[in-house]
Amino acid sequence: MSVPKTEYFSVAAPGPELRPAQIKNKWKNRVPLIGLALPATLLLAWWIGSETGKLDVYFFSTPSTVLETFVNLITSGQLLSDLWATLRRILIGASIGFTAGLFLGGITGYVRQIEKVLDPTVQALRAVPSVAWIPFVILALGIDDAPKIALIAIAIFFITYVNTYSGVRGTDQKLIELANAYKLPRLVVLRRIILPSSLPQIFVGLRLATGIGWIAAVFSEILIGNTGLGVLLNDGRSLSRPDQTIVLMVVLAIAGKCSDGLIRLIEHRLTAWKATFEGV
Repeated sequence: MSVPKTEYFSVAAPGPELRPAQIKNKWKNRVPLIGLALPATLLLAWWIGSETGKLDVYFFSTPSTVLETFVNLITSGQLLSDLWATLRRILIGASIGFTAGLFLGGITGYVRQIEKVLDPTVQALRAVPSVAWIPFVILALGIDDAPKIALIAIAIFFITYVNTYSGVRGTDQKLIELANAYKLPRLVVLRRIILPSSLPQIFVGLRLATGIGWIAAVFSEILIGNTGLGVLLNDGRSLSRPDQTIVLMVVLAIAGKCSDGLIRLIEHRLTAWKATFEGV
């Protein structure tokens, strides 16, 4: 017995019961402000510990001293200059590493014959520690910006490659078989099935690679740099200036959070169609 159309549409049509969910989503947008509670608590504990003598100021400094050092580094222009030097190297290295990782990871995941030729070598090189690359890049590229950019590109490449490969291979096989049954062109299959399916995993790789990029940049500057945040950080250590070290740690944390937030924003725009679990 068929269901009358009026009853069907009365059940399917959205009604007032959706309003509580809309109110819930409205409040969920304000929840990220709670994320400031933990940093504020740590800052308060640091201030109380330094004022009461519970924390050794030789190692932890004081919030007022750190703030003064931050203002001095800003007004002198040294912090902004070194921040730009590090950021410029990351942008160049990331553009190389991201592009190579996306292309090779995508084509390796899509074509099995290329996977058989390329993937074993990439996986073997991926096992080489980042420290082991330093002598090679110095001998090959010198001690200017080139080896630092190369280390950043290498670190970003492997993470992007692995996640792009996994994203392509994670495509539902039934969708590929359905596309083949309808004899869809390969370009359409790539653009309408494989790419949308692999985007979430690709963005996971991009977010991880961005954090690794900052680590590789600072690490290379500490070892072979003469400008950059890594040099300032190393100067704070060698001069026994915990205030300067803490300033650089905070700056790196904020820079990393901003770059991660930018990638998350792009991901949200490109994968807004995907309905995923957002927690309880």
